[in-house]
Amino acid sequence: MNLLLLLANGLTRLLSWLPLGLLHAAAWPLGRLLYWVPWKKHSVIATNLALCFPELEPAERRRLHRDYLVEQCRLVFEAGAVFHWSKERLHAHIETAGWEAVEEAANAERGVLLVSAHIGNWELLNLYLALHLPLATLYRAPENKALDAFITRPRERFGGRMVPGGSPALRQLLGQLKKHQAVAVAADIQPKRGDGAFVPLFGQSALTMTLVTGLARRTGCAVFFCSALRQPKGRGWRLHFQAAAESIGDPDPANALTPINQWLENAIRQAPAQYLWLYKRFSRQPDGHNPYKAHRY
Repeated sequence: MNLLLLLANGLTRLLSWLPLGLLHAAAWPLGRLLYWVPWKKHSVIATNLALCFPELEPAERRRLHRDYLVEQCRLVFEAGAVFHWSKERLHAHIETAGWEAVEEAANAERGVLLVSAHIGNWELLNLYLALHLPLATLYRAPENKALDAFITRPRERFGGRMVPGGSPALRQLLGQLKKHQAVAVAADIQPKRGDGAFVPLFGQSALTMTLVTGLARRTGCAVFFCSALRQPKGRGWRLHFQAAAESIGDPDPANALTPINQWLENAIRQAPAQYLWLYKRFSRQPDGHNPYKAHRY
């Protein structure tokens, strides 16, 4: 494992030296090739696209499937930027929309809860947030300590703090917000039953975490949805920030969680190929049915 991580670190350094436009262009043939490589995740991707875009013809979903693999290759190639780019180089490749409202909330000494999802480059989004806010980010820590250190080091290189999920995490996140600091949470991870509620996403029942709404209700913090979408031709990323509706703190889970999935669906429709379609987002259903089957369309 240590040797593999050493090689991976060397690869990220090499990627950091290459122009972003070149990397994005190189991802196109590689992504197209991956479409034809036997891989069990193809069926997961195909199932997700069929569930979320039933209005598309099968040929259109196959095209989106191929485009998604290209975007995933671009995400991997962007690891050089995440691991090694300087603050100045990152800023030169980033545009923002709605950031002023986040700054205003932070300057008003309110806790700020930033709700993201696995769309575009969420790692780069986290770096930008850590550059501008005292930030704690919730994450799922791998069991391997060397791997955990490898992925945590670049995430924390601008001062952000990673908080592994588990029982102590809620206390740390609450403390962060009560100190009028910032917390980042990816809200599209499917929780365990009991830690979420079913609300619609693309017309499907999606078990959605109640952590975000609980934090908002208990702290009165400002809540913003955010994403970092990849721009064409290697121009970088455009970060979008949108204030959440006040209903996100509603004690009724349906009222509180619906705005999260509405925002997520709208964000995905802006750049559908940039979402993480290989994740089994709908594997837990109210009736116990698992829609993921071993087939490729």
